[in-house]
Amino acid sequence: TCHFVDDRVMPGTLMYECCMHTLRIYLLRMGWVGEEGQTWCEPVPGVDSGLKCRGQVTETTKTVTYQVSIKELGYGPEPFAIVDALMFADGKAIVEIPNMSVRLCGLDRQQVQALWQGRGAAQAVAAPAKKVLYDYDRILAFSVGNPSEAFGEPYRVFDSERKIARLPGPPFQFLDRITEIDGEPWKLVPGVTIEAEYDVPPDAWYFEAGRQPEMPFAVLLETGLQPCGWLAAYLGSALTSETDLRFRNLDGNAVQHRPVTPASGTLTTKVKITRISNSGGMIIQGYDFEIRDSEGPVYTGNTVFGFFSAESLAQQVGVRDAKPYLPTAEEAARAEQFDYPADAPFPAKKLRMVDRIEMFVKDGGPEGLGYIRGTKAVDPEEWFFKAHFYQDPVCPGSLGLESFLQLLKVVAVERWGGDAGTVLETIAQGEKHSWNYRGQIIPANQLVTIEAVVTSVDDTGRLLKANGYLSVDGKVIYQMTDFSVRLR
Repeated sequence: TCHFVDDRVMPGTLMYECCMHTLRIYLLRMGWVGEEGQTWCEPVPGVDSGLKCRGQVTETTKTVTYQVSIKELGYGPEPFAIVDALMFADGKAIVEIPNMSVRLCGLDRQQVQALWQGRGAAQAVAAPAKKVLYDYDRILAFSVGNPSEAFGEPYRVFDSERKIARLPGPPFQFLDRITEIDGEPWKLVPGVTIEAEYDVPPDAWYFEAGRQPEMPFAVLLETGLQPCGWLAAYLGSALTSETDLRFRNLDGNAVQHRPVTPASGTLTTKVKITRISNSGGMIIQGYDFEIRDSEGPVYTGNTVFGFFSAESLAQQVGVRDAKPYLPTAEEAARAEQFDYPADAPFPAKKLRMVDRIEMFVKDGGPEGLGYIRGTKAVDPEEWFFKAHFYQDPVCPGSLGLESFLQLLKVVAVERWGGDAGTVLETIAQGEKHSWNYRGQIIPANQLVTIEAVVTSVDDTGRLLKANGYLSVDGKVIYQMTDFSVRLR
């Protein structure tokens, strides 16, 4: 009756408010509540929201419906949510609110957990924390400090006299503690298992750098592989050779089951060493791994690592029998070239592993589904050389795989469209994929080239798959098979 006197219609601001009420009911059902007068709701600073009204509610409208789609939940340290909201009038969508956000000020994760852990016998009891066998300080010592502080006297020789293969250091270390070990130290035998934990920070740098609500693939992969490196050290692999050895991933096969978000909490990785072989001064080790969160499996697979001398690494010949696709002259003539996109949904500079798209043919390749090639200049001062590894700077293989997926993101957005709010699911959940490494990228290299051939496209599900290669200074050193992206 007050809006407006001669044109009675529901205010758009109240439409927004009702969608917000719907979101707050959802958060209440999650248990995100605090003491009266000490907790309040407000928008999340820095999140650009919108309001699009394309219809009205009048006195003749029968039913309005509010729909909220959760995009991101987490702690920063306040509980927060980012959603897309829709309002319907008699079944017709009339209001869209992209990136509606709310945070519960006056609360943090510990207060929420403390509230519900004390609500009586009917409330589920939190599982007791596992005993920490190796804490973060000891793991960090093995990454960038004295190995003897991590594992004891047998590794003292590596404190100063010799060099040992290390774990990645911050900000590329995704291993916080070891909580279970089924096997003896200093005995290099198959069958030993461990459990490792990593606490996902809600404000982790890689969420911002990836410009996505889900953990980047490179970080997820490292979360699964770094405990393998720790187990190799625990078993005393470096002591089996009088020559200093370096640790490299060689192969892997895996599948991602669910995403990791800022609200995922602790990830638990179980690793089992399945085989060990020694040949020509090299040690080859196979592992099974499984990453879980509180709801179940997140990422599972198997992988192979090798210990190599610096001399043998320098003599690597690359991927044998590699056959990169050679575009036709006609494809080359009509190919697009452009700098890699700098804006969301593509990654920010810290995680961007492609500088330029040198060739993009939307209907190129042997199947006519697409071909793309990108390049990245090697910067010896890049942050990841300092983090991976101490005394052995090399570009993480996981970031090489990330560069391949970043090519596929371009293909997906070009095919289906996208904006800053688009979710690019990489690797697509439920899709098997594999990789092979037969070389390394070191600070002395000049140019990395990545190329992908699209092998299948599902326009209904907005899913594409591709195979491809990564080369450094003309040598093919990585091969990727069945890598995928799903646009949501």
